Amino acid sequence: MTDKDKPLHRLKTGGFARRLELSKVGLRYGQRALRQSLRERFAHDAEQALAQRRENIEFFIAELGQLKGSVVKIGQVMATYADYLMPPEVAEALHSLEDNTPPMSWRAIRAVLESELGGSRLAELDIEREPLAAASLGQVHRAVHRASGEELCIKVQYPGVDATIDADFQAVMALLKLSRLMDATRNIDDWFGDIRQLLHKEVDYQQEKRDLDFAYEQLCGESRYVVPLSYYRYSSRRVLTMSYEASHAVAAAPVAALSQSRRNALGAAILRLFLTELFRWQRMQTDPNFGNYRVRIDDRGERDQLVLLDFGAMRLLPAEFAGQFCEMMRAAYRRDRQSFRQCSIELGFMKADFPEQVLSNFVDIGIDIAEPLRAAAEAPAAARGEDGLYDWRRSNLPKRIAKRAVAASISTYFALPPKDFLYVMRKLMGVYALIAQLDARFDGEPLFREFL
Repeated sequence: MTDKDKPLHRLKTGGFARRLELSKVGLRYGQRALRQSLRERFAHDAEQALAQRRENIEFFIAELGQLKGSVVKIGQVMATYADYLMPPEVAEALHSLEDNTPPMSWRAIRAVLESELGGSRLAELDIEREPLAAASLGQVHRAVHRASGEELCIKVQYPGVDATIDADFQAVMALLKLSRLMDATRNIDDWFGDIRQLLHKEVDYQQEKRDLDFAYEQLCGESRYVVPLSYYRYSSRRVLTMSYEASHAVAAAPVAALSQSRRNALGAAILRLFLTELFRWQRMQTDPNFGNYRVRIDDRGERDQLVLLDFGAMRLLPAEFAGQFCEMMRAAYRRDRQSFRQCSIELGFMKADFPEQVLSNFVDIGIDIAEPLRAAAEAPAAARGEDGLYDWRRSNLPKRIAKRAVAASISTYFALPPKDFLYVMRKLMGVYALIAQLDARFDGEPLFREFL
């Protein structure tokens, strides 16, 4: 076992220790950047300079990833919006940040459990010492309720990690500006303030329990979905206890081996859930990470289920925004260019005085995004399977949209969009990618018409 893989007994959560570690990262990056600047001045090789800049940025992001705690989570959240706020090479490097934190030792986790639940309640549970999973802010352990035999899943927050968010956030922002990896002149304080709030929400397990309970109440009558049941007696601000729900990862071999019709049904359930969140709940789990969706395979082959996990990123959508965004989707579905354009202007990420070509290109891209929601017969031939159904994997839609946006030079005019718009678009693109991962083929139109 390497030092990197050994369980941690504690995280550095003191303000001075965290600042010192971040300062060391900044110093190491600064030395590399200075050498790069000297090379650029004397070498006059633009291609080599860009390669060196990319290497330095990757070094900087990798160093951040070693700090663990909220730093990694800050980087991951920022990566979601980096395409709008930072140079492409920085955005690409941020996307590489992973939750590769070694787990905390059982001694450290047990101390949190005893502090949050107390000895008597803790004695009612038989908890496995080895975690099921470990991430940047906490880890998950299986357990059994001694009296009832119920199988449980306990999410435990790392000690002191909630206290580091503000200091880490300020330090990371300062480093990004000082290292010139982010334009210090752009008016993005409101944006990053919102990301800071989102991080604080993710470490409030009582709020996550409320969102989990909401989803459970809404979906408990829907046979396609499984939402864990929360346990109030064994939950607190830093501990969340749920029922353990046996399931497979979406990319697991048993899921890939399911028949085409069964994978189609799972894909349709994913799309229906997104449309329900947007059109009916106006409340959305905004993290489309594949790990938040799992599959429970029905041994009788009648009705496989989606198991839904992790509601820390649930977000209420402002009613006015949700109404306008839904109208945009309806307009895109109907190919109503005028309505789509007007909604985009009212939402604030296009302006009426932009060049006509830019506005027209943006509308084209918006209508393309609704391609899977229309009848499959209207989709390009390359996006349809031999059975005539929409082929979500073969369509390659997200890449086609990204390529078209770059070619249209929309980024030159694209205003910093409303935060809620990016949350929803991030989720929508994640849903498309998740359905493609299942290799599902089905028409989205019958589903979407239910919401018209």
